[in-house]
Amino acid sequence: MDKDNIKKSALKVLFKPLTLLNMIKKKDKRLIFFYSNLGFRDNVKAFYDYLIEHGYNEKYYFVVSINDFEDYQFNAPKHVKFVDNKEGIKYFLKAKYAFYCFGKYPIKPAKDQMVVNLWHGTPLKRIGNLEDGLEQVDYHFFTKVIASSPMYQPIMADIFGCDEEDVDVLGNPRNDEMFKTNKILDTAILRGARRMIVWLPTYREYDDDMLVPLLTKAELEDLNTFLKMKNWRMIIKLHPLQEASLSDMKYSHIDIYNEKQLNENNMSVYTILRNADALITDYSSVFFDYLMLDRPIGFVTEDFDEYKEKRGFIFDKPEDFMPGPRLENLDQIKNFLSSVDYGIDTYREDRHEVNAMVNTYNDGRSAMRIATNYLDNENN
Repeated sequence: MDKDNIKKSALKVLFKPLTLLNMIKKKDKRLIFFYSNLGFRDNVKAFYDYLIEHGYNEKYYFVVSINDFEDYQFNAPKHVKFVDNKEGIKYFLKAKYAFYCFGKYPIKPAKDQMVVNLWHGTPLKRIGNLEDGLEQVDYHFFTKVIASSPMYQPIMADIFGCDEEDVDVLGNPRNDEMFKTNKILDTAILRGARRMIVWLPTYREYDDDMLVPLLTKAELEDLNTFLKMKNWRMIIKLHPLQEASLSDMKYSHIDIYNEKQLNENNMSVYTILRNADALITDYSSVFFDYLMLDRPIGFVTEDFDEYKEKRGFIFDKPEDFMPGPRLENLDQIKNFLSSVDYGIDTYREDRHEVNAMVNTYNDGRSAMRIATNYLDNENN
């Protein structure tokens, strides 16, 4: 067991008395609690945004416990309070409703409490109890966990060590952003380009000469020249855990963002995805989300066998769930982009087949379903 998991196990022991306290603490039916220890983003932020947009903070009080709370605390909407994750504990203990997707308090939910694990996507990689050495770790600190399709109900149950009846098929709120439009923001993202490509690499460690998998910085320069000739723009969004200095990474037709820079530009991953003519990724679950838009996907899989051996995948044949060409060098990336430009799309039917299995809903209403299921139908 690595140091992070040893730390988590120790925290669970320390938090055990809080589980007992949580069982007897009276819950405030008007308090909704949100938690994240990896920035205010993804499903928890998307669900919060939906509730604010639809006026839920008029009848509920919100407490948002996040590690970057300082960025939000001075501009909080009505009936919303932002706190750090230490202070958040006392609000979690009295909240009737709690939602999280990154991290959690290792406190078991009370019987009269609804704690929802929104998670952060539809997994392809082995996670939770499916990872080697983590089979006995307790991840079940929720009342319900969300899935994207019935096929994923037993998978999510196995990952988090819960019953299938604890897994609700409601979809990921973060995907709702792909079905919206914002003409001003969308125009600004494209910056006059004829087409746009998004590259979303998952987290892996590379040497200083490789910002993204596969390509050296010199090859990125070559790719930039290729994009310039076509008047295309590429956005590379680094994984939140990827450490890289972007100060000297300036390209005319490639924009490289980390999470902080996206926020500063009022964008999210799903804002840029809705504007993307195609996606390049690897083993990130984001491609399952992008399937909803039915646009081409290219997979950077030069280390597929090594990744399968070391990390592992949920499916015995993960390639069957990756409907797009394998990209293993710069020339193959260029060929993929050219096929997109010419409208050559040989994987369309494969995308439809995989999408039908992994995404029950393709309507941009996942946040609404979650609100309806857990808030609107409650007897308050």
